[in-house]
Amino acid sequence: VKLGDTVINDYSTLYVDIIPIRTPPRYTPPREFFQPKYRNSKMTLENLFLPDDEWGKDHILPKIDHSGRWENIPICMPSLMTHGLLPKGSDIRSHSLPDHTDNHVAFPPDETPSVIHEVIACTWASTTFKTRSNRAQVGDGKRRLKEWLEFNLLSGFNHIYVYDNSGAFTNRDSLADVIDLFPPEQVTRIDWPCKICSNRDGNEGERSSQYAAESSCRMRFGAHARWLGSFDTDEYLVPMGKFGSMSEVAADLDRRRVRVAVFPSSPAKPRFDLIDDPEKTKQPDGTFIPTVKDDETFLHTYNCNWEQFPRTKTLTHRSKQMYRADYVKLHYVHYATVTVVSQMNEKETKDAGERWTHRYKESHMLEFDEENEATMLHSKSKVATKMRSWKERCTQTVLEESHCNVGFPFPKDYKDGQSKNRSDGWAYNCFLNDKIESYWWPKLVDAIKKREEITASLQ
Repeated sequence: VKLGDTVINDYSTLYVDIIPIRTPPRYTPPREFFQPKYRNSKMTLENLFLPDDEWGKDHILPKIDHSGRWENIPICMPSLMTHGLLPKGSDIRSHSLPDHTDNHVAFPPDETPSVIHEVIACTWASTTFKTRSNRAQVGDGKRRLKEWLEFNLLSGFNHIYVYDNSGAFTNRDSLADVIDLFPPEQVTRIDWPCKICSNRDGNEGERSSQYAAESSCRMRFGAHARWLGSFDTDEYLVPMGKFGSMSEVAADLDRRRVRVAVFPSSPAKPRFDLIDDPEKTKQPDGTFIPTVKDDETFLHTYNCNWEQFPRTKTLTHRSKQMYRADYVKLHYVHYATVTVVSQMNEKETKDAGERWTHRYKESHMLEFDEENEATMLHSKSKVATKMRSWKERCTQTVLEESHCNVGFPFPKDYKDGQSKNRSDGWAYNCFLNDKIESYWWPKLVDAIKKREEITASLQ
């Protein structure tokens, strides 16, 4: 299986059945569901459920013919071979990078997986999508992805995995033509037509397809990367300070024994002077759809945060993380929910030199210094419903996220006491990131131009 030999002409020769184990309900305190390894001398579990004691060692639940099993699930080749990143039959260990990091809270030496990338990114994207609760439909998926891929490769991600969800909506289009612009050794497309399932009617914010894609990427590709992050195509991870790439940032985190790094997040504002004339997308109610000009980039247009660094008003449920893939065992969008240390019992934790607490708190987590390490620019699209009364609101200097949803940046030489309104009456309401403006944006424009020249030469 490890060499891919059980798959012949794209057909699996090895299958597995999954039989669920159903047990009677148990009405006991939650801690009594703990595995025996988590018991200690201070815990008195009067009603501890022990299957051997209850049912003996020969009891099967349920009977085979009543089990509702999943049958004939094919065992595929390893994911790296399936997607052409390694040739079939190759030994991944011969492609593995040397590990120069202190890995004392990750795998024992004999369990360390083979790593072929330092830093990877995963994204769940589509040609079009609906905003939460179906309030609006956004159709700039291809344009977003093209620029986002270019920037992330430029900023030091070694490989990017795109879970293409377009097939959930149509069989006539996909993101393949965008992904094909990039070398296969840098960008991989995974066809992911899984539809969103929600038990809350009309709430498309419950994106089960996205959550499953993140878990798939972590398990299938994260096992062969040192650092991993799952991000949306409107989220730009920007190295700051002395750092010139996210690989350098990751190496610094390793030196400091950080295992989970947090990007604070708050949606930026599209700069009014860089978007299309509002009259082009004007709606009957006087609102409009802020649209990035064809000759502009999202990175440049949205370089306008409503709060200066260091930001203090970001929200945890919006933050994103990059993490050591061998340390985080389960990740859910914004949170590392299970880690190597959190799975340990008291003795294992203390033997590993970690601090034991009854309520686990992650001790290997760092929130980025946004001025000197890394920051995330969130270029979230603004829809027409966010632009009500915009002409009145945007003449008022209010430094809030949603007061005026287009940006008018403070001048670099602005001093307290000066007028907070431009000569044309619009009020300053956001701040530029100088490193994006003077360093990353010009590099991105140059990279896009070179990609276009390469593409043209191949046609």
